Amino acid sequence: MKILYVCPWAHLPSHNPHFIAKESAAFLQAGVDVVLCTFQGILDNKESTDIIHKKVTSTWYGYPLGLLSRLLHSSMKLRLIAGFIEQSVTLFLAVKLRKSQAYDFIFLREGDPFIFLPILLGLVHSNYRWVISLIGTKSVRSPRNLYYRFINAGIWKPIYRRSLSRNRFIFICENDDIKENFEVNFLDGMLAGLVKVIAPGIKAPPREISQREARSHLNLPKDKVFFLHFGALHPGKDIETVISAIKDVENAELVIAGKVYSVDLVSLVQHYDIQDKCVIRNYYISEADKQYYFAASDAIILSYRKSFSQTASQAWEAVGFKLPVIASGSYDLGQMVRNYKIGLSFSAEDALSLNNALKTFIGLSQTERQTFKENCEKLSAEFSMQRWTEKFIEVTKLLYD
Repeated sequence: MKILYVCPWAHLPSHNPHFIAKESAAFLQAGVDVVLCTFQGILDNKESTDIIHKKVTSTWYGYPLGLLSRLLHSSMKLRLIAGFIEQSVTLFLAVKLRKSQAYDFIFLREGDPFIFLPILLGLVHSNYRWVISLIGTKSVRSPRNLYYRFINAGIWKPIYRRSLSRNRFIFICENDDIKENFEVNFLDGMLAGLVKVIAPGIKAPPREISQREARSHLNLPKDKVFFLHFGALHPGKDIETVISAIKDVENAELVIAGKVYSVDLVSLVQHYDIQDKCVIRNYYISEADKQYYFAASDAIILSYRKSFSQTASQAWEAVGFKLPVIASGSYDLGQMVRNYKIGLSFSAEDALSLNNALKTFIGLSQTERQTFKENCEKLSAEFSMQRWTEKFIEVTKLLYD
């Protein structure tokens, strides 16, 4: 099997660039021949000599587009335009590569919000096989959103029918809620029967790091209970509830690690007067340092809006690091915490509920906390990267039916 793995946004911290590295490595381990195609490479990833990597910015037309992209990303209002340009030209390069090489199929990671782009390409290129992952971004799920009305306009239906009849498409997502959204709500069921669920794969850290070593490395106190909030802040995350909830939790501190784009975090911390209980690392955390943050913490806080139904990637990462989870209890995330008993849950957007959960966690015995870690280890075995790869390959066989 030979896959062209396309990820236009692998250079952006908010799009989990490490997933591309671990998934492509899993493909190689399974004996799959994989070629990467990105807009501007993979953030914080050393090039593997085992994988051919094609980049838009390495082409004659890609260099000026790379400069334009960086300029557009400097403005919050223009980032959607940057994303559209990046995905469009990366797919253009992918189709060009497909013409010259015998790939079994093109795997596009994160097809939404511009789900129509590969469909439009299907009008001019026939007999292509596509596997497209969908993450269920808010813009494609909210009927009140102007963009939602655009991509669900009736004019798209004949375009989709024509493209789907000329090519083979399979769409994959990470939970049943996203599947239902695209099979039932999107274009009156145009994708019914084409969306399959594949849960994320869990990869264990490179090595075990003790909490003492990790805190020393990060210059954190060794005698506090540390709750971690990790990763880039996106509109689905609810950081204010976390900051409000930690205020009167004794002997506990909050570590916020990851680049912040849309929130004035310093002002928010000052507003709740928790400067002495909060450590802010407002920059992209490299893969090398990430393991230290997870090892240094006692638990990770995953606080999301009530409407957030996407898969929380940080939950799966925490499981890989055997770090207990304290998560908002809605949708797939809440079910995961409760079913697998990997931590505690609280009511989304409810600071008092989170405050109670934090105090409950601090009051747990070491044996009870160890049980959370052991359950994380069991979950890691059940959803290993090997199992993810096997499921992915099994689903792609539908392209040949």
